[in-house]
Amino acid sequence: MAVSIRLKLLLFAFISFNFCFAQPYVDVINTSAQSVNTTYKDTLKSKNQTNNYYLNITVPLVIDSQNTIILRFYGEQLQSTIKNNLYPETNNLYSTLLFLGLQHENKKWKALGLVMPKLSSDFKNPVSSYDMQLGGYGLVTYVHSSKLKIKLGLYYNREYFGNFFVPLAGVDWRVSDRFQMYGVLPTFYRFEYALIKQKLYAGLAFKSYTRSYRLSDVNHDYVKNSELQAKLFVDVYIKKRFVLFAEFGRTINYSPQAYEYGTKTELLSYPIYTKIQDAFLVQAGLAYRIRTDF
Repeated sequence: MAVSIRLKLLLFAFISFNFCFAQPYVDVINTSAQSVNTTYKDTLKSKNQTNNYYLNITVPLVIDSQNTIILRFYGEQLQSTIKNNLYPETNNLYSTLLFLGLQHENKKWKALGLVMPKLSSDFKNPVSSYDMQLGGYGLVTYVHSSKLKIKLGLYYNREYFGNFFVPLAGVDWRVSDRFQMYGVLPTFYRFEYALIKQKLYAGLAFKSYTRSYRLSDVNHDYVKNSELQAKLFVDVYIKKRFVLFAEFGRTINYSPQAYEYGTKTELLSYPIYTKIQDAFLVQAGLAYRIRTDF
């Protein structure tokens, strides 16, 4: 009986956490890979391949019916390769991010606050204070009804290029039992349609994500990576809570670029981190997902 109660509390925590992040599901564990093949904007038209590998783990801890502690781990590897006859090269950048926060809710309002310590570097040297960043995330949700939720918030991170603030706003709207839209702009938004309920979902998505990584050199220079994507997605539920997902889309002004430490001056001494042409992207992954609409 005690085990059953704990499982119900855990499920309740995931559902509550999920609502606060403005989507009809939460991924307990999520892993994926994304690939972009393109060319540089240089006279040689050198080829570039940029791969991203992601891992997310979410653990909510229930305090009571109104309060939940949120723990989440995010890991990323950004692998860039320049392919030419002169200086073929591959380099890896990494980020590890821990979300620590509290969600409070009642019938009409939900509020989430997170502190986000982060390490972001190529980790070729021992970890130091130059590899560290600190950010925060706040989101307030007004629950108008079970079909309509309105969200406002703010994201902040101390990036290597300076303080980075992003105002957040979004609307979750369940238009019908098959079609809904959800997310928080400008970071993430989806238009989702259930082709086969609890089995097959598809739609259009938008993503915007800016971050920076330190380069292990004597100057502590950094790479800034701004992603802007428009894409199609497909989610296939092979089990009730196990989902295979795939995305196909287009980058918009996507270029991991190197800059001088403490400035926004572009560096030309890192050919691998210079401007690239926009191109098509593919992403695929696997998640253990809990949906509130199943």
